[in-house]
Amino acid sequence: MFVAFFHLIELCEIDAATLGKILAGHKKKPRVYVGCMKSGPVLSKKGVKYYEPEYWKFGEAGNKYFRHATGQLYAISKDLATYISVNKHILHKYVNEDVSLGSWFIGLDVEHVDDKRLCCGTPPDCEWKAHLGSTCAVSFDWKCSGICKSVERMMEVHKTCGEDVSALDHASF
Repeated sequence: MFVAFFHLIELCEIDAATLGKILAGHKKKPRVYVGCMKSGPVLSKKGVKYYEPEYWKFGEAGNKYFRHATGQLYAISKDLATYISVNKHILHKYVNEDVSLGSWFIGLDVEHVDDKRLCCGTPPDCEWKAHLGSTCAVSFDWKCSGICKSVERMMEVHKTCGEDVSALDHASF
């Protein structure tokens, strides 16, 4: 069983059948963390977007974060969700929730699954991947990041990159 987290500040087109297929492939794993894994720079300059006030904990200036799932969509197994719930009072929270979640799993026996179908861009990126046979479960506007009128583009993205209307009817999880 999975718990999926959505970070819906950005424009997100979520294809439920594709997402269900991805998660179904991992449902028997007790401690699994599924997402589009990344390791970006720790931003130590005050005033920049995604500034990390605790940058010094990550070592020298210019260091990168540990591997963690980008925040648009990720899923964790029920066992990991229970671990977080039980230990929430002692788990440290960084400025960015995706970094916090990734940090909580570093010392645990957790399988990290990097699935690029969980971090597709809007057209033409998702369209190109679909033509190659890799249907995106999540498409979002990388350059928008919650500061443009992304909701207005939702139908365009759905028409171009969304799964077929009957996809859920034929899906088996």
